[in-house]
Amino acid sequence: MGACTACMTRFISITSGKGGVGKTSIAVNLAVQLAQRGKRVCLIDADWGLANVNVMLRLQPQHTLEDLITSGLSLDDVLLRNIHGVDILPGSSGSERMTALAPDQLGRLANALQGLDRYDFVLIDSSSGIARNVLALSLASPEVLMVITPEPTSMTDAYAMLKLMHAEAYQGRVHIVVNHARNHTVGRHTYDKFREVVDFYLQRKLPLLGLVQEDERMQKAVLAQQALCNRNPESPAARDIGSLAGQLLLERNGVETVGSDTFWQRYLATAGVEEVVVSAEQERTELEQQIESLTAQVDALITEVTHLRQRSDNTSNRSVVPMDRGRRSLRSCCPERWIAELASGYEIFSVAGNSFPVYQLERPDGEMIQFACHGADDAYEAPGSQSTSS
Repeated sequence: MGACTACMTRFISITSGKGGVGKTSIAVNLAVQLAQRGKRVCLIDADWGLANVNVMLRLQPQHTLEDLITSGLSLDDVLLRNIHGVDILPGSSGSERMTALAPDQLGRLANALQGLDRYDFVLIDSSSGIARNVLALSLASPEVLMVITPEPTSMTDAYAMLKLMHAEAYQGRVHIVVNHARNHTVGRHTYDKFREVVDFYLQRKLPLLGLVQEDERMQKAVLAQQALCNRNPESPAARDIGSLAGQLLLERNGVETVGSDTFWQRYLATAGVEEVVVSAEQERTELEQQIESLTAQVDALITEVTHLRQRSDNTSNRSVVPMDRGRRSLRSCCPERWIAELASGYEIFSVAGNSFPVYQLERPDGEMIQFACHGADDAYEAPGSQSTSS
């Protein structure tokens, strides 16, 4: 898929108040239908801890959204390219960490996802429920597809979510999709009941994007881990989802399109992250600077260790005065007892079976020197208690 630099992107959050309404099935097949119509599409599996897109399409991604946060990978490192014509950003499954993201982690995730301007459509398959980070995806999206079914619990939970969005003064466009309708008549009746309640209590008009009939072939496609519109493109549910895609394309006029940076800034604001983390480029620069600093410190430590090893191995630099080289004259002016008193410490060395102390003295210029007097008949007394072992 090539980059789309001249156009803006339509961000559409696909959500529901209740789980089990077929939201992910619609998201996957709608993405494929839009791609078949020549659109550049990215599908984000934003069910943070219980990703289903991977399972539905039999995908085994090497990396997931979690790696954008924990491993510092880029968007291109994680994207799965051209899956039935769609680029997929896989979510994490069974990750407790992703279900309770801290503000700084949400900021890091948002920064990593600011490269989505290449697409015509970004479809976000969000989690069910009304958690703050889930609700924030809908609030940040200019368009929301609210999936409901004829079940009363589905309509009740969807209404609760719309009520929260209304309280947040959501100004985007909400479309209703009725799934699992026994037929179009039942689906239309379900929509009418839901629309009347929302209109009466929230004073909000909700257009119907379309109906998706109950279709056993959809269940078989899910079990086979395939997209229905590829497996059975002529089935009733596949045709209905194709109609949803066509309706979205017809309604492009008047629909807000935004850059990915704007979308994620909205998301951070509505998710309660007060301060947007630095851009990905700035974050990368800071990380490189930290690595350079650590590298310099490691190099300095290696140099110091090498120098200490050389000093330890190089015994030829010690000032050793044997008995046959002026011991008498040395003792007359500089007894070993005096050296011991002036030394800051000493070590015991052995040469040819003879042990003797090597004293450490500091020169006036601060340089440390080592000094020893020894011989075969050396009988100097041991250093006094004022000498300290080094």
